[in-house]
Amino acid sequence: MHQKNFVICDQEADYARNLMQMIGGRKELGFQMHMFQKLEPLKKFAEQKPIQILLIGEEYSQEERLEIPAAERFVLVKAEGRYLADEEKELYKYQSVDQILTKVLELSEDKERAVAKTLRKTRGSLIGVYSPIHRIGKTKYALELGKELAEKGPVLYLNLEEYAGGEHYFSKEQEQNLGDLLYYSKQETGNLGLRISMMTGQIGNMDYIRPIPVVQDLQAVTAEEWLQLFEQIVEKSIYEVLILDLGDSVNGLFSILEKCDSVHTLSIEEPAAKAKLQQYTENLLRTGHEKILEHTVQKVVRSRNGGTVI
Repeated sequence: MHQKNFVICDQEADYARNLMQMIGGRKELGFQMHMFQKLEPLKKFAEQKPIQILLIGEEYSQEERLEIPAAERFVLVKAEGRYLADEEKELYKYQSVDQILTKVLELSEDKERAVAKTLRKTRGSLIGVYSPIHRIGKTKYALELGKELAEKGPVLYLNLEEYAGGEHYFSKEQEQNLGDLLYYSKQETGNLGLRISMMTGQIGNMDYIRPIPVVQDLQAVTAEEWLQLFEQIVEKSIYEVLILDLGDSVNGLFSILEKCDSVHTLSIEEPAAKAKLQQYTENLLRTGHEKILEHTVQKVVRSRNGGTVI
């Protein structure tokens, strides 16, 4: 990924250092972070490397600020309503890192929107992982599949099971979950891709968003809301692959499976499991969802030392 030079220049060293570390920790944004307190070293840096985003304190005079070439120039202010040059944007200094990033990225996106449309990737691939047979390692399989695919390109994993396993699989560091993403997608305002980048955790190179923790909340989401969200992600985000780990409680299960480019269906070599798989197949045929079978990849799994083996 091509990294953009993100420069912070502020006379408060601790503030600038903390802000640089917090923004630099968002590896998915692809920023190369730099910090300065004095203008002369910054000027020399700008002569050698292009600055895409510059955050500079209001303590420096407007003339001094404008001497630093930057594609996007934000002035860190202690109170709103400052007089700035036309090519400067006001950014309130003492707000959360998420609020700072949201404003910086959204305003930067406005300027580059036309270019971004021409460079936007082709539609992402939607992969469903589902089985009518329970307790055969489906979630572990979906996670391993996602990590493998993430070695080749950006992958986002979403778990739509009623009981997803919580902190056994997913870090508690991310406060927001899939329910919050659904809320943002229904607002149809702002940049959904930006929202996702602020909500994701990582397993290996794969991104994920924490599942909805309450079963009733999961069941309250309509099929139309799920499909709208998935469409927005595959059409408008950076992800080349979206993996859906599906359970029986999700509304519109068959409609979702039908929209998938491929469906991985797990089974085991046991009579009861074969009977459940046969009943599932018959249900698809009876309800007019036979199209799902056309893009289904059946995976027979077996257990070895407590793990799932394909």
